[in-house]
Amino acid sequence: MDTFELSQLQDAIVNSAVDAIIVINQRGQICFFSPSAETLFGYSAAECLGHNVRMLMPEPFHSEHDTYLANYVSHGQSAKIIGIGRDVQGKRKDGSVFPMHLSVGEANTDNARYFVGICHDLTAYQASIKAHRRLRSIQDALLEAAVDGIISIDEWGIVQTFNRGAEQLFGYNKQEVIGKNVSMLMTQAHARQHDGYLQNYKSGGPAKIIGIGRDVQARRKDGSVFPMHLSVGESHTEQGRLFVGVCHDLSEFKAVLQRLISAEQRYRDIVQNQKEFICRLSQHSRLTFVNNAFCRQLGQQLFQMLGISIMEFIHADERQHVESLLDQLRQAAQSQTVSLSVRMLSSDNRIHWVDWTFSSLAGQADAADEIQGVGIDITEQVKAKNHAKFLTSFDALTGLLNREGLTEQFNRRQDAQQRYAVLFIDCHRFRLINEKYGHEFGDLMLIEAAHRLKNLLPEDALACRPGADDYILLLPLTEQSNLLPFVQHLITQYTEPYWLANEKISPSVCVGISIYPDDATDLHILIRQAEAAMFDAKHQGVTLRLYHEDIHNALTRQLEIEQGLRSALEQDKLQVVLQPKYQLTNQSLIGYEALLRWHDSELGTVSPDIFVAVAESVNLGKALDCWVIKTVLNQIKSWQSMGLQPKPVAVNITAKHFSDPALYNFIEAKLSKLGLRADCLQLEITEGVVMDDSPTIQDNLSACRSAGIKVAIDDFGTGY
Repeated sequence: MDTFELSQLQDAIVNSAVDAIIVINQRGQICFFSPSAETLFGYSAAECLGHNVRMLMPEPFHSEHDTYLANYVSHGQSAKIIGIGRDVQGKRKDGSVFPMHLSVGEANTDNARYFVGICHDLTAYQASIKAHRRLRSIQDALLEAAVDGIISIDEWGIVQTFNRGAEQLFGYNKQEVIGKNVSMLMTQAHARQHDGYLQNYKSGGPAKIIGIGRDVQARRKDGSVFPMHLSVGESHTEQGRLFVGVCHDLSEFKAVLQRLISAEQRYRDIVQNQKEFICRLSQHSRLTFVNNAFCRQLGQQLFQMLGISIMEFIHADERQHVESLLDQLRQAAQSQTVSLSVRMLSSDNRIHWVDWTFSSLAGQADAADEIQGVGIDITEQVKAKNHAKFLTSFDALTGLLNREGLTEQFNRRQDAQQRYAVLFIDCHRFRLINEKYGHEFGDLMLIEAAHRLKNLLPEDALACRPGADDYILLLPLTEQSNLLPFVQHLITQYTEPYWLANEKISPSVCVGISIYPDDATDLHILIRQAEAAMFDAKHQGVTLRLYHEDIHNALTRQLEIEQGLRSALEQDKLQVVLQPKYQLTNQSLIGYEALLRWHDSELGTVSPDIFVAVAESVNLGKALDCWVIKTVLNQIKSWQSMGLQPKPVAVNITAKHFSDPALYNFIEAKLSKLGLRADCLQLEITEGVVMDDSPTIQDNLSACRSAGIKVAIDDFGTGY
């Protein structure tokens, strides 16, 4: 290539160069300004040639350039750009400043020195760098702001980035982790497998976490292990593969989950250990859940009940009603509740009464068609209620009617014209049987007697035990002439010997009879008449007595005496007279006997034999004794207040009262209140009381003797 061709090639290269080419002399004047320079700075070559190059520079380069160039040319100071190049700023014709990279070379000729500058526009490059930095800043901010730990590793498992979330999660700072193998954050089992797994994946093996994610165990700096969810993504960069892992701490979630599991288990334990029946029913009333109580009470296994209709366990008479109520619950738009008592059948066909509460579960997405039931087994309560109802009409011991039941049955009789005989039966001296053999054997005798009576009675007769050893019978009468032979036969069968404790007991009875409607039409009056006839029979020493007018008069008289006596006690209308007692040998006064007298304005003077007997029959005997004792002690206290020293006064005590545990306490309290000595009072009892070996009588005898109260036997020899 000749010189001309070479010159043309150089011109072509300079003119076609993308970067701007500027040549200045040693004074800084522009000698050459390439077309690219015109494009870059906005000046034409004509506007620049011969001018100082500083016109293309902003401050401070504009002011410093000539000095820097002169020092370099004249004094040989070290170059800052020439032969080195650096990033500077240029200024366009429009005054705008832009970044560029300036490379300066020096050329020497025989006559002068020239400097060739190549200017590369950095505007786009720096904008790209700035955008990249801004993006990187945003990414860094996002990574640092993320709650989850974010870690990136290269394809050899070396940690490249470690965000703040990761620092908080694992307890390391990033300087401790970056550049080290990520297995340091894993449990021992996972750490041993990690590098092999990573190499296997790079070699084309299947992904186990990358792109999938799973729950794993991780290890903190302090050695503690915690659960986390690891999601791994893969990125391909110029430097190679990069794996980014997002680590979400599951500690709280697992704890909450465990609490939920524990709560559910507690709920199940509570439900399974409840005594109540608990179940759920499908839309077809099939059991989808039953608790242990449900299975246990009905004698069924769980697998035998699930999927079976609850109707299979409900009494056939009630299935239709229950199914109707359940259908109403299902059709309700909102949750509703119904309650009902149902008979349910166990595996052995025993009946269990269950009080159910069924609730619809409308609005619950997971159980919209289901019904929940909670039932309480009320079998014992129902039995108790039925028993209580039974007891309102029947005697618990014998199963016979009681007074209320007898009255109810009599009032419900179909034929109001039917004649009846009312029998009142009393067993003589039954109390002695109880005391000798005990109440248990006495009860057995009453049960056997009731059984004998029921076997003797016609089907339409009624039998009642009003209490104690008494029985009341209502016999329909067809022929009254058959009544007495039947009653005699009944007495014979009733008094057949009973065997108790291997001993033969032969009781005796008295029977009183009244006739409906001849004697009365009210059952209570008929019973009272029959009872009066029974007492008359007992008094006359016979086994049977029909009620008649004389008995009515005697009964009326007894009622009048009873009412009058009660009034006399309340109003202190009784009178105590004292009968002196003398020593026969010397005719000296040794004391008094208190005798009770009663004169009524309507009944006149009533004999003590009569009113005392009435008082004992209606449980007024104790009240009479107490009244006499109180009156006698008040009189003795009055005499002592007047300076007298009265002899002891004897008071008769009824047999029933002397067997009362409260008798001695009453006497002792009165003596103490009045300040009297115990020997001022004597008690007289019949020999029958002394012969009674009951503990209470013996206790009263001992207490009186110990206190100094003498006890004497009255009417000795008349009782036995």
